Amino acid sequence: MELRTVDADGRVRPVTILIGGDSSATRIALLDAGSLTEFSGTDHLDCLVQVRRQLEREGRLLCCQGARPDVHPSGQLRQFTHGREAYVRPPEGRGEIRETVDVFAPAAPAEVVSLEEQRAAILGAFHARHPADRI
Repeated sequence: MELRTVDADGRVRPVTILIGGDSSATRIALLDAGSLTEFSGTDHLDCLVQVRRQLEREGRLLCCQGARPDVHPSGQLRQFTHGREAYVRPPEGRGEIRETVDVFAPAAPAEVVSLEEQRAAILGAFHARHPADRI
């Protein structure tokens, strides 16, 4: 699967993600500028997080749906899809979550954030829906 990365200067570079594994373990290989790095984990999302962490150490963000600030799986969806799909949270928490995306599907460079920014966005969304949690 061909994806892109973007750095802080807006430079976009191609990468290839190879997805493999079975129901007990998932493997992902990242082919980047001729270098191959392999990751393994309990599911696809676990591996995706490892790939993103590696790229972020290099100052790059992976341009995939799983790196958007409004995308996050539920535990049940993660288990059902082996971490391959996640929900898209509606703007400002309005309405029910209905849309799901493949976490490896391409996303525009302007749509993606770091792991820390994504975590903060998800936590902020939950606090916005549950004002009592602010205490």
